[in-house]
Amino acid sequence: MLTDQTNSELGRHLLTIRGVQFIFGAQGDPFAMILRAGDDDPLDHGARAREQGLHESSVGAWVTASRELGARILGDPRFSPRHAEEGPQSHPGVDVWENPLLCHVVPLDDARLNLDPAAYRALAEAAAPLLSAEALAARAPEIEAAYRETLAATGERFDLYRDFAVPAALRVVADVLGLPAETRERLPELHAGLATALDAGHCPQQLGTARALLTAVSGLSAELTGLVEAGRATGLAGVSPQDAVAIGALAVVVGVEVTATAVCNAVEVLLAHPEEWQRIGQDPAAAPGAVREALRLAPPLRFESRIAREQVEFDGKTIEEGRRVVVLVDAANRDPEAFADPDAFTPGRGDGDRSLTLLGGPAAPVTDALVRVQTEAAVRALAALRPALRTNAEVLRRMRSAVLHGVLRFPVA
Repeated sequence: MLTDQTNSELGRHLLTIRGVQFIFGAQGDPFAMILRAGDDDPLDHGARAREQGLHESSVGAWVTASRELGARILGDPRFSPRHAEEGPQSHPGVDVWENPLLCHVVPLDDARLNLDPAAYRALAEAAAPLLSAEALAARAPEIEAAYRETLAATGERFDLYRDFAVPAALRVVADVLGLPAETRERLPELHAGLATALDAGHCPQQLGTARALLTAVSGLSAELTGLVEAGRATGLAGVSPQDAVAIGALAVVVGVEVTATAVCNAVEVLLAHPEEWQRIGQDPAAAPGAVREALRLAPPLRFESRIAREQVEFDGKTIEEGRRVVVLVDAANRDPEAFADPDAFTPGRGDGDRSLTLLGGPAAPVTDALVRVQTEAAVRALAALRPALRTNAEVLRRMRSAVLHGVLRFPVA
């Protein structure tokens, strides 16, 4: 277990995988270049991957940037976020040169990010009174109020990610789960450690960041377990203790950072189209269509990773049992064979429902509505109350953030 390793052992594990990604990236492998998560444009690498069709990457994964094939893979029950073996989904000590198992870089089982599709569907059913689209639609006024009140506390110049998207999402998630005051006070600290969770399984983080993540994941699981056992997470009342902890973990891990990323991505796209920004300010009903199209172009999770649970044939190629398959969602969402004028921002486009954007990756059955409702509420609040909003400096994205392309700084005025 990586959580039991010394810093020296954990650091060596992370550096080895990082080195493999860099070496194969230097040799021109598009997916390796994406995993390197440098300051280059991942869409360029995705376009190159699409030209290669379904292909084997040097970093031990089959890769596609086709919208049609991507949809088939993501909807196929033979693919799962986890390997068939029981136990933690991580591979410390594997010789990655002989067997490039570069998935599940760190164990994130306590964050519930590596469950089988059937488990996510069961959790979604258990969480329906709390997190379904219908349940959250009924709470839409209070969710939007949380975003409006958070916005009211900012000045003329503020950071969209740090001062608005994150604190508002933390408040909404705490409200939905019915968390007590002392846990709400701890959530910002936990979030700081958890923010890299969706990246860290694929893109090795620096040692201190990885250690902070593992500590935060364990801390969140222990906090939720204690609250559920004491009946103090009132929103999760009526759910079995095991399911309640899993739902709570996903709401915090995905419902905060993925929401904050989706808000920033959507606003960045919309501010580049001021006529649409003004239209939403005048007609809030336009927000859902605009957000959906913005997240087609800039999905909060740039790629999806699955494991073949049995041998599968696609397009005359054999994907062996246990092999990793990656769908480059951002590139597939711009596939010219699936979308007319694929790089254009066109709210209400007829092919918009073909987007592969999943708001929570494999956990989307549980988290999709939570992320979507919040993102739309944030956009409505900003467009109505700050119609002249503009970026005030360059938007900075985190390094080693191959999945989220996560925001580090988003200054606005």
